[in-house]
Amino acid sequence: MKDAADKLDFGLGIALLRAILGWNRATLSQKSGVDEGLIGDYERGLSSPFRKTRERLAEAFDVEPSFLEELAPACRSLRLAYENAKRGGQSAAPLVAGIARRLEEKVSGAVLGSMEPFLIELAKLDAQPAPRAEHRAWAEEQWAALEPLPAEDLDKVVQGLLGDERSWALAVRLCQASCAAAAHSAAEALRLARLAAAIAKAAPGPEKWLLLLHGFCELFLANALRVSGNLDTVREAFARADKLWARGEGGDPAGLLDATRRLDLKADFLKYDGRITESIALLDQAFQDARSDQARGRLLIKKATSQEIAGDYGAAIQTLQQAESLITGESEPRLPCVVIFNLSVNYCHLNLYTAAEALLPRVEELGAALSTKLDAVRTRWLQGRTWAGLGRREEALAALEDVRRYFLAEQIAYDYALVSLELATLYLEQGRARLVKDLAEEMAWIFKGEKVHKEALAALALFRAAARREKAQAEWTRRMVKYLYRAQCNPKLRFVA
Repeated sequence: MKDAADKLDFGLGIALLRAILGWNRATLSQKSGVDEGLIGDYERGLSSPFRKTRERLAEAFDVEPSFLEELAPACRSLRLAYENAKRGGQSAAPLVAGIARRLEEKVSGAVLGSMEPFLIELAKLDAQPAPRAEHRAWAEEQWAALEPLPAEDLDKVVQGLLGDERSWALAVRLCQASCAAAAHSAAEALRLARLAAAIAKAAPGPEKWLLLLHGFCELFLANALRVSGNLDTVREAFARADKLWARGEGGDPAGLLDATRRLDLKADFLKYDGRITESIALLDQAFQDARSDQARGRLLIKKATSQEIAGDYGAAIQTLQQAESLITGESEPRLPCVVIFNLSVNYCHLNLYTAAEALLPRVEELGAALSTKLDAVRTRWLQGRTWAGLGRREEALAALEDVRRYFLAEQIAYDYALVSLELATLYLEQGRARLVKDLAEEMAWIFKGEKVHKEALAALALFRAAARREKAQAEWTRRMVKYLYRAQCNPKLRFVA
């Protein structure tokens, strides 16, 4: 395509396909990976793309590269007919019916024959299926079949569903699954979030709707990255989500995507970044925008966690009690368990161990229904804490030792350190300083790598130094335990010895 006219006709074909799909140049650039400025040059006939670039453009339009080449002569006919009509002064409205046709009719008649071979394929490109609420039921059926599959098999099945007009709902369902997986596996949460993003990328639909869908999936990808501990990539993912959300404004008039997730997932990030006040403010804003009791209950659970991190345990208990009255386990079976579990934890923080013990049977019952190993371990941990507070030391020691062994095997450093100090407190109360010294030595591995933030490591180093000299005291160690619970989600918090 050396001739300037050839370049212009090829560029006209690109512009025509864009117009049919309702894309702007930025969208084509995003989908093809071709610079937006270059696309403008192609469409104005200022330059012509190389073969690899033509292939990328064709892939974005979902046509063969040869189709773009064959479209150029038809566009030439269109251009010449228009130019001839303009030179003949046919752009004005007809003076007498039947004597002069409208300009667009004359142009259409001139190019209809040459355009006819492409009309069927263009009609396919023009299809923009609208997302519908009933697609969610299909997605639930698909997820019920997909969830038990090994990861490799699940990925293969999903490949066959890409491009289905209902696939947007499966992407949303996978986002929910990613959020649930984050409670026990950062790797699984990340895998599911990436799979959701891949489905969204291939989903059909109106441009603004797809921008919102992609932005929605980016939110859950950011959440999975947060659980993985890489805060820099989390910030980048949230920034991408915000841009997509802004560009897609107005693209979801039916409210199929829960816009409050944008606020509550960002609130989670702020909470784990130590910005508790900002986190609570976002959650309060999301609460006002929430459309269902279930959504409001979920937001209250998150608010209570922020209050717990801030050390306001009484407020956290009140918030959780309010959440309990709003949620059901039908769509999100974890939530009832989380409410009761977190209530028990906050009772323990306030040394209200009798109240915590009263909730243990419900925690065990609800936790058993979730069938995850980590949930069972955390229930066992709660039992140990509660029994320790009630003076049932032997039962508490057995439970906490079980939990400690699990965290060691799974290399979950922060929780291993926490439960080790809880054991140390019990040993110190019994005057068993030698066992505390052994515990301190066995904690050496957590100082390797970056699995525990520096402020917590500094506190743990103080404990190890005191334990080695057999100078650690029960009350001092108990204060460090309380510090570690708060510092887990606030890396800027320092321990005051």
